[in-house]
Amino acid sequence: MQNILSFTQGKKKYVSKPFDFETMCIINDAHNEPSKKGPLTKCREAVDYMFEGTEATQDVINSLDVTTHTRLCLDLWQMYVDVISGKNAPTPEAETAEN
Repeated sequence: MQNILSFTQGKKKYVSKPFDFETMCIINDAHNEPSKKGPLTKCREAVDYMFEGTEATQDVINSLDVTTHTRLCLDLWQMYVDVISGKNAPTPEAETAEN
């Protein structure tokens, strides 16, 4: 299962690229920076990264209302926590099915 972010602005729906190792590293770097407190500041750059190369330009991301941007950050933080805690670790059955 791929974890993605999405939002609708106007009548257009924007979808991010999938959560990946680079996204996790961006959040982890912010997580280890003492000046960044809370998931909103820790995930801001990662939200930008997730939409790089998609139809959602940086101008679109910057124009999001606070509620939408907060939701994207919190959704991304949950993806990060799930990966770090092992919740999204592949099961032996899933690994066998892939091979």
